[in-house]
Amino acid sequence: MKYDIFKSTDRKAHRYLQGLLIPIIIFGSSFLIMSITFIFSSAHFNIPMFKSYFTSKTLVFMNIFPILIFFTFAYILSNRLWLSFALSNLLFVTMSIINRFKLTFRDDPFTFIDITLVSESLAMTKRYKLEFTTNMKILIVGLIVMTIILRIFFQYKINSKKIRISILIVLCIISMLVFRSFYFDSQLYNELGDKSLINIWSKPQQFQSKGFVYPFIYSIKDVKDTELEGYDEKKAIEDLSRYKYYDIPQDQEVNIVAIMLEAYNDFTKFDTIEVNPEVYDNFHKIKGESVHGNLVTNIFAGDTIKTEREFLTGYSSHPRYLKNTNSFVWYFKEQGYRTEAMHPIYGWFYNRRNVNEYLGFDAFDYYENKYKDIQETFFKDMEFFDFIIEGYEKSKSNGVPYFNFTVTYQNHGPYSTEKYTDVEYLKKKSGYDEATYNIINNYLKGISETDKAMKKLFDYFRDEEEPVIIVLFGDHNPWLGEEASGYNMMGINIDLSTTEGFLNYYETPYIIWANEPAKEIFNKSFIGEGNNISPQFLMAELFQYLGWKGNEYMQYIMDLKAHIDVINNVYYKEYGQYTAELSEENQQRFKDFRNVEYYYSRNFKEQDNK
Repeated sequence: MKYDIFKSTDRKAHRYLQGLLIPIIIFGSSFLIMSITFIFSSAHFNIPMFKSYFTSKTLVFMNIFPILIFFTFAYILSNRLWLSFALSNLLFVTMSIINRFKLTFRDDPFTFIDITLVSESLAMTKRYKLEFTTNMKILIVGLIVMTIILRIFFQYKINSKKIRISILIVLCIISMLVFRSFYFDSQLYNELGDKSLINIWSKPQQFQSKGFVYPFIYSIKDVKDTELEGYDEKKAIEDLSRYKYYDIPQDQEVNIVAIMLEAYNDFTKFDTIEVNPEVYDNFHKIKGESVHGNLVTNIFAGDTIKTEREFLTGYSSHPRYLKNTNSFVWYFKEQGYRTEAMHPIYGWFYNRRNVNEYLGFDAFDYYENKYKDIQETFFKDMEFFDFIIEGYEKSKSNGVPYFNFTVTYQNHGPYSTEKYTDVEYLKKKSGYDEATYNIINNYLKGISETDKAMKKLFDYFRDEEEPVIIVLFGDHNPWLGEEASGYNMMGINIDLSTTEGFLNYYETPYIIWANEPAKEIFNKSFIGEGNNISPQFLMAELFQYLGWKGNEYMQYIMDLKAHIDVINNVYYKEYGQYTAELSEENQQRFKDFRNVEYYYSRNFKEQDNK
């Protein structure tokens, strides 16, 4: 009998001790998980960055609080400590590892909107060799062992439903107060993080300087289509009403082919390197017989869609594209053009198969609905450009003008570190790192192939009797190794705090070319230097050169372009000068533009087709 009493007493004491340990274990485990996410907050374990997280109590709180709340919720709901530990690791550690891989291959952090694009993200992972390092494997095994230990030795449960419900209610109230008050405060977000360790102009590095969990939650703001601060719909309508809608003159309805080349830039412009002349031979010849300039994009090594939709819409900031949206494509369609888009990979990528319809394209050819039935692999430019000719010929046979927008895929990164060719497309110098050199040389090999494809396409339209204009441009600079190792090896300045570095980082070329019948119609040579502009002004640059007025919004941004023709996250360009801050006059002009842009991009109005 005594034995049973002592045994019962021991059980009570053991249970009491476990009850006291539970909050300590939850907090300690949350701190451990947070520390692991800190390790994976950058492409490589950055010790100075890792240490900097712990020097700010606010930053530690902003990163640990969501983990702590989730962990506690999971425990109260499941009444199993091991399960809540496992779920917390599965969520937060997994996301931080994904963040590491995304930063490594794309120089872009894992944000909340990536969850909404999960199918795109999963498809892109097939293009990368995702390998868990030895340390990652050891970490995962260690976390599994800790889960087993908790399963065996900590089985404390809260038996009272009232207590559990009360705790859940308190957790909900605390969570609502904290998340609503702090997590989406842009001023606080901008203040936190050690800025001495990053390039303050780089959004990915800004993200990394704040850990992972906190900036990931803050990125939820990017998903919601919030109203523009100070938005004045009445004023936007009044501003646009000052302009009239103009048709394209019937005798000037020329065919227009627009091609956005993946990761395309002309590296011969850098005097620190020597590029094999054959890489850009045809491009240089075509450029010499074109209006040409540079686009100052807002992206680097990824986010192709931003340059694409800036060109098609004239917007610097974008709606969510969930319904019909005003664009230049709609204008061409209203003018009786057959509008067609082409891209050799998946139509669901960036939701193009839906969005292109919302932008006014009559047809969009992509892998699933056309190209996979022709060949299993994605088309390279030499063969892919044939489909542009096919689309043009179809419109010509139907007697309607053609607007084509083609996005290529060849030259998309990553580029292998293995040696694929003996040809030195980039002249090799002593001191070059072998793997990094191979990345660049393999990239230039692909660009050389694209160059030959250009010749084939332009030669075809050069011989055409129908008038054709080709607008060709690069979407962004290529990724050339982790942490811009390729650019550093070649001695190319990409320091965003300098104008030279800013332009080297963001500039890509564009050309506006016309065959002889088109030149005759407009009585123009189509030769000369164009303005250096943002992608959103490229269509306006074309219209102005042709003497077309376009619709109300086109005329509005033409007027804006006369004052501000580069709108970038780092610098603007006003009256030919780059500046981090606009003049007072142009600040108001830019504010008015954002107001008009917001209204126009969210209030679709289709004109009657001709």
